[in-house]
Amino acid sequence: MLHARKEWPDGGEGAEVVAFPRATVDAPREFGRQEPGKPFRLIVDLHAEEIGPRWFRGAGTLALLCGSAFFLAPGFEPFLASKVAATTAAPIRNAQLSDLALGVPAKIEENAIPKPVGVLAGDRDGIQRVNGDVAGGLYWSLRGAGASPQIAADYLKAIATRIDVGEVAPFDRFDFAVAKGRPGEPDRLLYAGLDRAQYSDVQVMKWTANGRTDWFDGSTEPRASEGLMAPVGGRITSGFGNRVHPILRYSRFHAGIDFGAGWGSPIVAAADGQIVGASWAGGYGRQVRIVHDGGLMTTYSHMSAMVAQPGMPVKQGQVIGYVGSSGLSTGPHLHFEVREHGRAINPLTARLVSRPVFEGAQLAAFKAKLKQLTSIPLKLKAAPSAI
Repeated sequence: MLHARKEWPDGGEGAEVVAFPRATVDAPREFGRQEPGKPFRLIVDLHAEEIGPRWFRGAGTLALLCGSAFFLAPGFEPFLASKVAATTAAPIRNAQLSDLALGVPAKIEENAIPKPVGVLAGDRDGIQRVNGDVAGGLYWSLRGAGASPQIAADYLKAIATRIDVGEVAPFDRFDFAVAKGRPGEPDRLLYAGLDRAQYSDVQVMKWTANGRTDWFDGSTEPRASEGLMAPVGGRITSGFGNRVHPILRYSRFHAGIDFGAGWGSPIVAAADGQIVGASWAGGYGRQVRIVHDGGLMTTYSHMSAMVAQPGMPVKQGQVIGYVGSSGLSTGPHLHFEVREHGRAINPLTARLVSRPVFEGAQLAAFKAKLKQLTSIPLKLKAAPSAI
């Protein structure tokens, strides 16, 4: 105010009094440049300041200060979500279906292992034989006798090739032989036996015959299996028997069953066998044919792609191709047939008949080895040790 009064002209009658001189309206001002005569300040009064470079500079400074306070606050982690998203997820390991069916525990609790009951053991030529009562469940009885989790699981799988392990009674006795591995190598189960009180006994041994390694019992009698594995994951959309063909529109015999499945779904062998054909088969499209024991043959049609080759052996559950709609087909699906000596039979009621895989000298060698393992002398086992 004093500065303004000094600048008042003499004889100020009729003169306009201006307390705060205003900037000339026509004075040019460039955005972002500091006006001459004004000090540079980061913090300004946003309420009193006109919208302009100084106002935006003050707003930016305020935002920066607030952000710094949040970042420095204890426990504040603004990038926590990105850290979790960037973390590599551990692969999920599902239990095998065979283990679920056999009731093998997913995790071993050492304090749950029961004390051994009537356990006998013996060693000869690097092979250990163990025999004991079934008490508290077959798996835990094996563990209580000193079998490792892997050996116990292998024993259950071997026995399951002949009987339902759920039928094992507390009066039965297990018997098995293990080849001790070298340092750094696991032990191997050679023989699995079960002395059953109410049913016939089981004796199976790991053996290789005709290029195939599996559990054999040396029986010369044919043996029927429970049935075939579903070749694809999907529901049955058309059954076995007479039906109206969806394309030809007249009634004809449907020699198999159809599974509805998405394009590219894996198709597996329904049972062990040998590929005898993998090619285009007219209206069947891309087709794979597998022969099995007992004069059975399974066929898999309308594939989008085949991974099997003629002449190669396959195991049950092995992928042989993928679902498609090749040939005379209205959409992606699998046409599955089972033929017995060339005659089409209902796949839902088909049974595989296992024939003896070796005879003569091979059978004699098998029985000699089995007798060698089961003749290892046994004595009372004082304390269990991992096998």
